[in-house]
Amino acid sequence: MSSKTGPLTGQKTPLAKKLGLLVGLGFCSGVLLAIAVWLLSLNIPMISGMMGLLCTIGSLALLVATFRVYAAISLSLAQNDQKHLQNALIQAKDMLDTSKQLRDDHVLLQSVYNNLTFPVWLKDRFGRYLVVNNTLTNHWCDGVDAKGKTDADVLNAQLADVFMASDEQALNTGRHQVLELKMDLTGQPSRWYRIERHPLVGENDAIVGILGFAIDITGYKVSDERLRADQLIDPVTEFANQQGLRHFIDEHDEEIDDLWCLHVDIDHFKVLNDSMGNAAGDQLLTQLSQRLKHHSDEEDFLARVGADEFVLFWYGTEVHSDDDRDERLKDLHLQLNQPFSIGESSYSFTVSIGAARAPGHGLTANELHQNAGIALFNAKKKGRNQVHWYHSDYEDQAQRRLHKAQMLKNALKQQDLEVHLQPRIDSRTGEILALECLARLQGETGDLIYPGHFIELAEHNGSIRELDRWMLEQALLLISRQLNEGAHPVVLGVNLSVQSINEDTLRYLTAWHARKPDALRYLEIEITEHHLPDQNDDFRQRLEALDALGIVLALDDFGSGYANLSKLPDLPFRIIKLDQSFIRDLPNSEKQMAVVKAIVDLCNSLSITVVAEGVETEEELNAVSKLGCHYIQGFVYSKPRALADAIEWFEQRQMARQ
Repeated sequence: MSSKTGPLTGQKTPLAKKLGLLVGLGFCSGVLLAIAVWLLSLNIPMISGMMGLLCTIGSLALLVATFRVYAAISLSLAQNDQKHLQNALIQAKDMLDTSKQLRDDHVLLQSVYNNLTFPVWLKDRFGRYLVVNNTLTNHWCDGVDAKGKTDADVLNAQLADVFMASDEQALNTGRHQVLELKMDLTGQPSRWYRIERHPLVGENDAIVGILGFAIDITGYKVSDERLRADQLIDPVTEFANQQGLRHFIDEHDEEIDDLWCLHVDIDHFKVLNDSMGNAAGDQLLTQLSQRLKHHSDEEDFLARVGADEFVLFWYGTEVHSDDDRDERLKDLHLQLNQPFSIGESSYSFTVSIGAARAPGHGLTANELHQNAGIALFNAKKKGRNQVHWYHSDYEDQAQRRLHKAQMLKNALKQQDLEVHLQPRIDSRTGEILALECLARLQGETGDLIYPGHFIELAEHNGSIRELDRWMLEQALLLISRQLNEGAHPVVLGVNLSVQSINEDTLRYLTAWHARKPDALRYLEIEITEHHLPDQNDDFRQRLEALDALGIVLALDDFGSGYANLSKLPDLPFRIIKLDQSFIRDLPNSEKQMAVVKAIVDLCNSLSITVVAEGVETEEELNAVSKLGCHYIQGFVYSKPRALADAIEWFEQRQMARQ
């Protein structure tokens, strides 16, 4: 076994060296002394005497050296003992200082939590209070010391049950619990508290207790109630908003014998916003709301529920002969058609009003609101600028809409929809450039229901997003299948509602891009022009995100929203599709030809492709081609075909061209 060495060098320590030297010197001294005795015992007078004397002297010298080494070792050991003693004294002093600091910290901690203005407590796992501060004792326990007691001992029964249930949940789950509770304490006004409980974990991850505290949030609750009240008000008109209307309807779910509901819509309000901006639109809305308020009584309810829609509830009078609502309605419609001052100019607008009254058109506010909306729909359908009353014949209309909504819901659930394709063709070469995907709903009798009969309904009830996702998925699966087969896919166009241009769709398409990026190169997304939101940065950013994924964006039905050309440079559309209303009278109208020519020239300068939709005759085809628009979609080439038929037709046409 090796001797004791230093921790880093591997050499002997100084003390070990000295001990070794002491043993060595003592041994040598003893050996020399033994030799001297032996020599002196010999009978050789001169030699043995001299050698014995020298050995004796050497032995004594070594003995002196041994004593010196021993003295050095003793001194070193004494010094080490002194150092150990000093260290022990320092450690003792540190322990005393730490103990004092702990006592001071304990006193400080007690002072802090006892002076906290909110309750703080510590319980063991059996629900007994170990530590409580003065606030809890004075405010929640009526001054009774809660230490060693449970909730049942110091709190009222209802509150104790809630507290014990929360403690048990924290102990069982090991997660902190948060509870917002309105407490009615003895002799105090009701207060709201946010109560948190945090499990305390001991050895072996065992939960040994609960630390709890409660914060008074009454002020926040009051502010939140005020905020919610503010959120029921439209900031432009100071009428109730959509949420405020829903609140009113929920509060008036009982039968009301004498109540009118008016649904007012400004005809072509979008024209003003598109041409003059939101500020001008707000001026119009402010003035219109003043006229609505002027023709309503103080107790009547008024709400703005859309960009250009208002809902009014007019109450009757106790004396029937004093009821002037008929005259007020006629005068209101007349006044709303009078010019409005916007800036330094005057502008005239018309309004459509749908009306329903109890009890004939409904017994509750909700029924009247629904039926006034149906009446407004028919007012627009019959030419706008009129007051249209609901009548019983519309019940069948409402039932049909409900039936279509249910059919669409079932079709989406069972995926019982069909995809039809219509080609876009270059009139100069006959080449098929793209195929537009169109949804068809299977009727109960086997007939096909076209989008014009259910798209508006789908947008109204929110199912349009599900329908759009299904169509998008079908198109991408078809493109993906062609890519997997090694074919050169044809571009597929899918119509999406503005509602579907959202973050969820972006995530879905981004996932497709990560999985199969080539598929998005053959995808077009078409958005209807008259549905575009006004000056919406979020919407524009989403369009730019789609464009960045390699998707071609097309502006569908261009012209149906008053052909707002000023938007084209700001939005990433690479294709616009002229609405068929431009094409229908094109061969016989020089003005229409001038408009289409201007649009084509502008789009060419912006590197935007123009597609003519709804081209049905050779005459229309020749007229639009002369204006420089050669990309055609319409019956003149092909009607929309079922998916299988369209693919077969497409392949045959491609083979014929080759």
